[in-house]
Amino acid sequence: MIEERGRVVGVDSTGIWVETSKTSACAACAAKSGCGQKLLVQASGQKAFIFNVLNPSQLIVQVDDAVMVGVEEGSLLKATLVTYLIPLLTLMLFAVVAHQLSWPEGWVVTISLVGLVIGFGLVRAISQLLFRSSKFQPVLTKILVQ
Repeated sequence: MIEERGRVVGVDSTGIWVETSKTSACAACAAKSGCGQKLLVQASGQKAFIFNVLNPSQLIVQVDDAVMVGVEEGSLLKATLVTYLIPLLTLMLFAVVAHQLSWPEGWVVTISLVGLVIGFGLVRAISQLLFRSSKFQPVLTKILVQ
């Protein structure tokens, strides 16, 4: 399970709201001075992320408790594959089909982009189905002693 430390900022009927600090790997990276990722992190300006977590163990928490939240590795891998692989595959499939039909290069590029957009639509539809499952949502794993 991939875990992250957070702080409870709210408890209501919809669940437990946890705030985590955005951490950047830039601090430990040797290439941080010449990397564009550091600039993107600095430009976003947002240092915290608040989200709702499930509490399958029915742990008793209060606002300002330090907690650990986690997501299963397998779920994260599946979500990553869906997000990145499907648009890429649809783009390539549409490009190959258009090329095999001996269409002009401009049409191949256009059809490839249509495939990419369709891939993004598929990702959206699949993710809405997947994220209904509790396996793809962060869960409260433990309360930390402060």
